[in-house]
Amino acid sequence: MNFPKLKVAAGLAACLLSVSTLAAEPPSRPEGYLDSTEWYSRAANAGDAEAQYLLGEILSRGLRGKTDRELAADWFEKAAKQGHARAAFALASAFETGRGRKRDMAKAAEWYQVAAKSGVLAAYHNLARLYETGLGVKKDAARAVGYYTEAATRGLAASQFNLGLIYMEGLGLPKDKLLAWAWLKRAEIGGYAPATGPIGVLEKDMTAAEKAKAYETLKKIRG
Repeated sequence: MNFPKLKVAAGLAACLLSVSTLAAEPPSRPEGYLDSTEWYSRAANAGDAEAQYLLGEILSRGLRGKTDRELAADWFEKAAKQGHARAAFALASAFETGRGRKRDMAKAAEWYQVAAKSGVLAAYHNLARLYETGLGVKKDAARAVGYYTEAATRGLAASQFNLGLIYMEGLGLPKDKLLAWAWLKRAEIGGYAPATGPIGVLEKDMTAAEKAKAYETLKKIRG
């Protein structure tokens, strides 16, 4: 049986996908999710990558009443192998957390790389964490900074925060309190509350001239 190309309502897609964290709270069950699950299952079995991904999300989050992370990861993998970016990210998360797949940081890094190449910002962030800590990959501060910078520049607050801390502490690169303040401030402006504390620490030792330069740096990184 042939199925039409799956088109998902924006509300449902937003409900199912959270790219900013690995441990997002499961969203509320969308209206009609039981009926849609049956349709997704049929379309997924027919080879539709988007349906495979969404069925994986439904199973992973228990949106049809029960959670089956192993089966969810199976569907993520099928979709990811067809080039589905969000499925690649979900599969990487399964390998990193051990939820649905045996924990394997090397495979997590591999699939985060696939997702990052397709533009998933959270994949850049998670790759940066792995290179920063040396989990699943060879520790590489320069690559960590590169991935954090890519995600931070494109608006991911968690990466802006981590990048600010790296410049603040001089982790793998020279300390730069102006860049540290600027990235932390950008994260705070974006609603990332944990940035407020480090900003206060930096400001205690900044002169009026340095604060003025820091604001100019903030303007530059905000484009």
